[in-house]
This record gives sequence, structure tokens and C-alpha cells, in this order.
Amino acid sequence: MIKVKNNTIYIVMYHYVRKVKKSNYPNLDALEFDDFKNQILYFKKNFNILDNEQFNEIIQNKKIAKKPSVVLTFDDGYIDHYDYVYPYLKKNKISGIFYTPVKTIENKIVLDANKIQFILEKENNKSKVLNLIFYYIKKVFKKTQEELSLGKINVKDRYNDKETMLIKNLLQYHLPKKIRKKIINLIFKDILNLEEKEFSKSLYMNKNHIIEMYKDSMVFGSHGNSHDWLEYLNKKDQEKEILSSINFFKKIGTFNSNFSICYPFGSYNEMTLKILKKYNISFAISAKVGGVVKNNIGNNLTLPRYDTTDFI
Repeated sequence: MIKVKNNTIYIVMYHYVRKVKKSNYPNLDALEFDDFKNQILYFKKNFNILDNEQFNEIIQNKKIAKKPSVVLTFDDGYIDHYDYVYPYLKKNKISGIFYTPVKTIENKIVLDANKIQFILEKENNKSKVLNLIFYYIKKVFKKTQEELSLGKINVKDRYNDKETMLIKNLLQYHLPKKIRKKIINLIFKDILNLEEKEFSKSLYMNKNHIIEMYKDSMVFGSHGNSHDWLEYLNKKDQEKEILSSINFFKKIGTFNSNFSICYPFGSYNEMTLKILKKYNISFAISAKVGGVVKNNIGNNLTLPRYDTTDFI
């Protein structure tokens, strides 16, 4: 657990929150619901828990309370957030900020990042997964393992081992986009053999869930349209990603005047920041690890945060 300091706001990141051990996917890298409940009780006892409006007011005034504060954020729009997180937050009169990609709701797709997670949940032999990747690279991409410049891949990570990071980097970034998507789909079918649309419905919230949560003081923000790496897109495509998300939440009546974005994969560049300023985005969350303090609160479009595991 990190050492908590005064005069600091801790933006806390959550993904899956469920009864993991009793689920169909007990090996998924997820937070047990009981651990989530205990963590919320810990926050209630030791921190100011800020809602979206309170956090925005602090950003505007740049005045941080002495007592440590937390902002609760939930990525990727999982059904876990509706089934477990939302009822418990409501019970405790707490509001969270939920960052939901639009395509999972409108197109009933499964994000590539999630397909990779469930591949690794079902097949814990990482060498077997890597061998499948290299097999399909040779079959689809016509490249050998030696031609892939694997030495350029950064496999250092605070959450994952080297084999997992190699798998994720190959399938999320290192290979050309069309190639890696095709390979992910082939391996997903090989290992899980699930129909994507039906799996999507069971994995993510739908717009009715979002509307219900919004009416109960939960707040929604952008996680892009298709959960893509913004820094590698041109200006037109970046703007499309961001504007599509804004328009979706406006269309279903859940757009908040203090609208924010959480960068997918923590990915952004200077062009992204200009687009966010154009659309009056209140704040944006990066993948930098740290707390919001006096020295960085002015950088409202590149705010750091911590993972839930940092408080266990």
C-alpha cells in the first residue's frame, strides 16, 4: 500500500470489480467485490471522497484540502460497474466517474484489450499463447519471429510479468493494426470459441444501464469511441474519436457540463490536448502514476492517478 499524504487528491482507477472466484472466469485479473467494499469503507473513514463537481471546483480554484481526498474512476464500461459498483456506491451515497468506450455499447463489439485479457484468463500457459501468436504472424503477416524486432519492445511493467507484456505489446501495438486485430480474433476463437456480439452483451453495460446510473448521480466521461491509441491517430481521427464520444453521451442525455476524458492506454499527444481545449473538456486522466498536488493541479489535461491495487 502506498504512503498516503496530506494535501493530495488520489484519483483511483478500477476495471473489473466482481465476485471473481465464483464467476465463469476465476483467473481474470479482477478485484474481488468484498475487497472493493472494504476499500470503500477505508476511503470513507480516512479520506474526503470527492464527486465530479467537487473535484472540478478544486481544479478551478487550485485549493486542495489538507485531509487526503479520493476520486473514484471506473474504466471500460463493464457490466460489473452496474451489477456491483453502482448499487454499493449508491448505498453509501458516493458518486463515481465511469469512462465508457462508445463502440462496445453501440456496435456490441469486444475491445481487443479485453479479448487479450480473456485469452490470458482461459490459457495461463503464456508460452502457448506466444507460440500461437508467432504461428499466426507467420501465416497471416508472412514474417518470422526473428523479423519482428522484439528487442525494441518494452516488457517492464508494474502489473505484469515479461511474457504477459510481450503478448500485450505484440497484440496491442507492435504489429500493424489490421494484422494484430486479425490475429487476436483468430486466437480468441481458438481458445474461447465465443460469439463476439453475445459475449459483448454479457461483458459491458448498455445505454439503459448508463441512463439509470446517471439519474442516480453517477457521472460518465469519454474513453474514446473505439478505445484506440490517440497519439498514433491523425488530427481528423483523434477528433472523431473524442467528438463521437461527446455526441453519444449528449444523445442519451448523460452529458455532464464538467465532462472529462480518460485516455485509452494513457495515450495522447499535443494535438489531443488542443482538441480537448477546443471542446472545453474539464479535465483528463493520463497513465502517469501519482497524486494530484499543488505542483500539478494546473495540468488539468494530464492528471495522474493510482490503481486500486495501490490501496490494498
